Amino acid sequence: MQDKIVKMFFNCIILTVDANDTVAESMGIFQDKILAVGSKKEVSSEINSFIGNATEKIELEEIDLGGACVVPGFIDAHMHPGFYLYLKTQLNLIHVKSYAELREILQNEDERRKSGDSIVGFLLMEDTFTDPAERRFPNRHDLDTMCSDRPVFVMRHDGHICAVNSAALNQLKITKSNVKELITDSGEIRVDSEGNPTGVFTEEATKIALQVISIPETEQLKKACEETSAELASFGITTCGAIVQAGSKGVEGEAGSLVIPLMESFIREGLIAQDFVFYITTDRPKVLKRLKKSFLKLNMGENRFVVKGIKIYADGSFGARTACLFEPFTDSPEGAKGFMVTKKEDLLKLFKETADLGFDIACHAIGDKANRIVVDAFKEIIDPNVTSPVRCRIEHASLITDDVLADASKLGLILACQPAFINSEYTYLERRLGPERIKHAYPFRSIIDAGIVLAGASDAPIESASVLEGIHACVTRRGFVPEQIITIVEALRVFTYNAAYALGQEDVKGSLETGKLADFVVLEQDVSTVPAEKLADIKILATYHRGKRIYPVK
Repeated sequence: MQDKIVKMFFNCIILTVDANDTVAESMGIFQDKILAVGSKKEVSSEINSFIGNATEKIELEEIDLGGACVVPGFIDAHMHPGFYLYLKTQLNLIHVKSYAELREILQNEDERRKSGDSIVGFLLMEDTFTDPAERRFPNRHDLDTMCSDRPVFVMRHDGHICAVNSAALNQLKITKSNVKELITDSGEIRVDSEGNPTGVFTEEATKIALQVISIPETEQLKKACEETSAELASFGITTCGAIVQAGSKGVEGEAGSLVIPLMESFIREGLIAQDFVFYITTDRPKVLKRLKKSFLKLNMGENRFVVKGIKIYADGSFGARTACLFEPFTDSPEGAKGFMVTKKEDLLKLFKETADLGFDIACHAIGDKANRIVVDAFKEIIDPNVTSPVRCRIEHASLITDDVLADASKLGLILACQPAFINSEYTYLERRLGPERIKHAYPFRSIIDAGIVLAGASDAPIESASVLEGIHACVTRRGFVPEQIITIVEALRVFTYNAAYALGQEDVKGSLETGKLADFVVLEQDVSTVPAEKLADIKILATYHRGKRIYPVK
């Protein structure tokens, strides 16, 4: 039962992110809803009227925020909770800067692990290794020199390419004689000049390599879930766009099929403080109806855990050189242009089936050619003159030219982008794409100026889920294509109202307005006036979800 208490927050700067970007000084909430926002006098009057008209006793609690800044609860429109949990139980290689360091980590883990267990590491960023000569993704031979007596699995930072050692290839029974039988148009098992498997897998083929990993005990994952939810709360996040798999379709392979049952279990146990809006990776759109009913049966409250749409992969990534481009990667000796993980005819079939069922569509597209193909596919199912309940999104839209943006705008597409990608890619992206193409990389200014809804996301755990780091990336870009910088106020909207819009929940969250959910963050400083370079350092004092403080936990 919820407390019968009205809470009035005052002595603060409230950035409401409403249609007029109104700034207020006080806010009243009752249970999970906002009762009033405005001046202290206006809010006090509304509260007194509310209490006076109540049919039961309601108490008033006044909370002096000491000049702090209040903003809507942060919303991450695209993250991978299953991967997030699993990563907390395995090696995080994000800070590795050399092959020697990677060898030391894997050998130490080899000594620590029980005999026979596979060693699993994620988030390797070879492009940031200190020695330029070492900036290449490892293969089986590299990993064999580090650990040869048990399977080793290492995935790159972006999740689109992985490598295993010879012990893992032996376990998978992949040899020169059968490797060609396993290769599909949707992924690669790379071979050397003599046709021997190199131990490197990309895109859909990574799920073959994932068969060597072991699934942690449920208690380990339960602890990881609690840690993840607490971490998200510490970042001010109150709602997540959750990308999960149904079955083995997707980069997480068979392990991905366990995510939804685990999530349902953890939800029942009350381990997740945030709202989750699910987008399901599947090649069978009809499964969305069953999953929607399944989450509704949890009866956790309106808009708490909702199956909203499908997630489809069109191409790969810059890091793995699998993003689909019109022209080759500038730093590819083989002249690689990437490829489509899902062909246009298959995209169109999935788009139509999903839209006919009334579910939203979120389609991953990184390369310029992939973005052109995806927008053209959306053209075939969207009538810009007819209002449809189905919202269509492009996930990432990393390299997208002005002509494609113009078409996306006409179609009313939403672009769910990850500003933090700039933080991890700015040091090598010009080398990979060339000076001309990077002018269209992560073009946030152009997206907004084209009238497109730009929704903020992190792709966590690929990047940090810190929204303040995301906002910082929007307004500084670390000097990368500075013409595409957006303002702090615009960036705040990207991670609040716009992200809520992308999830189809802007009517109930994303701004601080009367009647909306009481999701908000208390910041030590006014985010709208802090110098851009200091944004990521702002201290989060508290996070409230539906009126309840979820950070810090009392």
